[in-house]
Amino acid sequence: MNQSSQPPFVPFDPTPPTGPGASASAEQGNNDSNSTWPGWIGGISIAIGGLTLLASCCGMAGIFSMKLFSGAMPIKFPDAPQSMLLGMGVDLVASLILSTLLLLGGIATLRRRSSGPRQLRRYAYIRIGLALPLLVIGFWMLGPATEWQAGIVRATNEWKESQKPPMTVSEAERAGEIPGDPSMWQRGQVVGGCIIGLIYPTVLLIVLAGPRRREEIERWES
Repeated sequence: MNQSSQPPFVPFDPTPPTGPGASASAEQGNNDSNSTWPGWIGGISIAIGGLTLLASCCGMAGIFSMKLFSGAMPIKFPDAPQSMLLGMGVDLVASLILSTLLLLGGIATLRRRSSGPRQLRRYAYIRIGLALPLLVIGFWMLGPATEWQAGIVRATNEWKESQKPPMTVSEAERAGEIPGDPSMWQRGQVVGGCIIGLIYPTVLLIVLAGPRRREEIERWES
């Protein structure tokens, strides 16, 4: 009589697997869960990215509001130079892109997703690569900004003199109508802003370059 062959019954064993491989996997999982760097890297990235995104949106709104409210003001200020608006527009677009990368990368890093560090590295490389062009744009905008500031002072003085009775215009205010060369303080602000902007991208590349962190990030994918 033929009997159907059945696989032998194996009872369920609730004991976790043992051995070198299982111990190593458990130890790696514990080390990954105890790592603190995803928390502070993700938190700082979210904070910087969010603040930069907010500042970029405010700056863009300020550019559009300059012409919108210029007609309602009693003083007829001169329009901002086109070259200055162009430089500000390029800087704002770059800030929007970089802050979005930083914000999304920080969120993904907090959630321990491998896409987070990749986006943070991408942000760091782009930010460092744009350092020199943004520095050149900053110096290039100093001349038009100085002329625009002199035009604002001139318009203010003319408005004071047109009042009845005329308001007094001091010699210092009169001297401000003449555009001068950018000061060392203004040049230093441009250079200082460029240096400050490179600090966090450099920190990101150093932190993410460690071999242990690379191995940990690779385990996030599984």
